Amino acid sequence: MDRIEALQTFIRVMEAGSFTQAADDLGLGQPAISKRIALLEAEFRCRLFVRTTRKLRPTPEADRVLKYAKDIVALLESAGAPTQSRIGNPSGTLRMTVPTSFGRFFFREIFAEYTRRYPDVRLDVSFTEQFVDLIETGTELAIRIGSLHSSSLVARRVGTIKRLLVAAPGLLARHQVPSLPDHLRRMPCVTYSRLSQKNQWTFESETGRYVVDIAPAMTCDDADVMTLAALEGIGVAVLPNWCTVEHIAAGRLVHVLPDFVVPPLPMHVVYPDPQWMSHRARLFRDLIIERADVFALA
Repeated sequence: MDRIEALQTFIRVMEAGSFTQAADDLGLGQPAISKRIALLEAEFRCRLFVRTTRKLRPTPEADRVLKYAKDIVALLESAGAPTQSRIGNPSGTLRMTVPTSFGRFFFREIFAEYTRRYPDVRLDVSFTEQFVDLIETGTELAIRIGSLHSSSLVARRVGTIKRLLVAAPGLLARHQVPSLPDHLRRMPCVTYSRLSQKNQWTFESETGRYVVDIAPAMTCDDADVMTLAALEGIGVAVLPNWCTVEHIAAGRLVHVLPDFVVPPLPMHVVYPDPQWMSHRARLFRDLIIERADVFALA
């Protein structure tokens, strides 16, 4: 048996916290996982996991072996060694997260293209606005919009999200149309709940930067729901470009304060250290980079 494959399997078991999940991710049977771990236990002459009916618990020796395992696999991959993650067709389960509205709008064709190219990979996609802990959940990739917190994850910028201030014509008929950002203080607003400053909007213009305190009539964490609220005239809303273009063209929404720009948000694909990134995750990351031009509307 290839000891490098055994080390890669051990790393995946440690990250997934489960023999069953690691087997699924690697496209192997659970007996094969157990056999590879047994090989390493014989090689290192120590027990790596304590198995109970409910949980797989790594031993202190496993934590020590993990560092060496990652170093060995990374060294061989950087030297071009033909480890299994670099050859053959990808398989197993690719677990990822994407933002809800963005994923619905942009990722249908990307998912279809990926499954056409790599039919042996099963996609497990979570549509969520939360920043999921990739290591804790065994998630291999995430698309994240907005500022990133400091972490050990790798972030590759793949786009920029343009945002517009919009309102329904009916709402503007009931209120004085704002000509300056400060006028938004007297208007009902629909805000995104996951922004650090939910009750403030920032604008850039030729005359400088404006930070405005606003009064939310509605707060939520889904851009599609915010769009529906804006269409119903519940309030003025800052929305991503893909939610507004068609509605503005059809006259259902109006671009408010066009001379004052809402700062765009960066978009990243995020993943753990690429030195032990799975072949299937690496290929999906590369497809996102390849198709980055489709995000131009954003």
